[in-house]
Amino acid sequence: MSFSQMDHLSNLPDELLVTILSLLPTHIAARTSVLSRIFRHLWKASPSLLFITQDFPPPHDKNFIAMADHALLHRHPSLPLLSLSLKSSSSSSSFLLGSYMPSLLAKALSLGLRHLTIEGYLNLLPFLPTIFSIQSLESLSLTSNFHFWSGQYYVFPSGFKMTFLRSLSLQLYTVEPASLSRLVSELCSLEDLYLHIYTMDRIRLSSRTIRKLELISSYQKLDTVELFLPSLESFHMRSCYSLSRLSHICGKMPLLKRALVTLDGVHAEHISAVTGLLCCISHVEELSLHVKENVVQNVKYPEPILLQAGKYMPNFPNLKHLDVRLFLHERNLEAIVMIFNNCPVLESLKLIHKIPEFTLVRVSGRKKNRARGRKKKDRRSRLPHNANGNCFYAYFRNLHLEENRKEFSKLLRKKCSYKRRAQN
Repeated sequence: MSFSQMDHLSNLPDELLVTILSLLPTHIAARTSVLSRIFRHLWKASPSLLFITQDFPPPHDKNFIAMADHALLHRHPSLPLLSLSLKSSSSSSSFLLGSYMPSLLAKALSLGLRHLTIEGYLNLLPFLPTIFSIQSLESLSLTSNFHFWSGQYYVFPSGFKMTFLRSLSLQLYTVEPASLSRLVSELCSLEDLYLHIYTMDRIRLSSRTIRKLELISSYQKLDTVELFLPSLESFHMRSCYSLSRLSHICGKMPLLKRALVTLDGVHAEHISAVTGLLCCISHVEELSLHVKENVVQNVKYPEPILLQAGKYMPNFPNLKHLDVRLFLHERNLEAIVMIFNNCPVLESLKLIHKIPEFTLVRVSGRKKNRARGRKKKDRRSRLPHNANGNCFYAYFRNLHLEENRKEFSKLLRKKCSYKRRAQN
């Protein structure tokens, strides 16, 4: 059997071969040029380019430059460029990518680029004006681990016209808060926003078009969060480290349908912020609330986390599914009962008891459930026993039925002390 009879891949249409090559990193797709004459120039026509710079020795860095020249800089105007990804694996390789960045972005601008991703240890500040001048962009992702040590901040340009941008992802250190707020408000078509905050103590976002927001905070000194998003439907908020200064959360999200909130290191001083968060998301239909409580020594214990003294629990008129992972001591369980009473259409409720992290003491390589400086009763769950004979989790369904609703309410109220029920 001859080689021509065995080569079925070359018989495929050129359009299909280009689509297959567009799924590969550009330096891998370029290697197909040695297969046959058909593949010699096909990789240059790929509508999606992914350049990954590594720690090339001096003789091999010219190969990257030649590949970028053939695939992008010498690209014919008749070949559109839909997606461009620029990634560097280390700080040394970022220097090569950074020196070539202006030429690559200028050419991508002329080719009607739609999707741009930049990732690596790069100082993106000099390139922001060029990036935000690409009016054809539909999605933009900027990720940089570069730190400014001289008090400098990322400041986004103003007055740009990116009317097609619908998805934005930002993971940048030392962003100027006012500049970020202005950027989000000026993007008139933005629907999907992902923010990873590292050094911002105040976050204020206002937009009429955003429908999905994912807000990740890696800054322990985050103090204030203000969200005014009238079109938001999906909301995800997560703190990667223990919060020490969070004091205020407010906003308006009347069309919210799904919310996932994960807070780490929450204690009694954060009650005001947690209460404000519940008021913001009171229109939600599906809510997952995961709170890792931090019990501080020499503080009155237990303290409620979900309800501030002298305040009323907000109403949740649309809430159908609720998932709560919390230190379910007596006071927090009372707050869950109040939430349940304010959810007229609730169908399912999942409760998981989370013991504070500091109460798990490691003894001779094993974890022993012994409270450090606390009595054993202070860390136990107030949930009723489930079918497995423990009280660490509970799942209730069909709560929209009147009989099940009354039975559930009666069951949880029994777990609250008589004195507390009388006060409520």
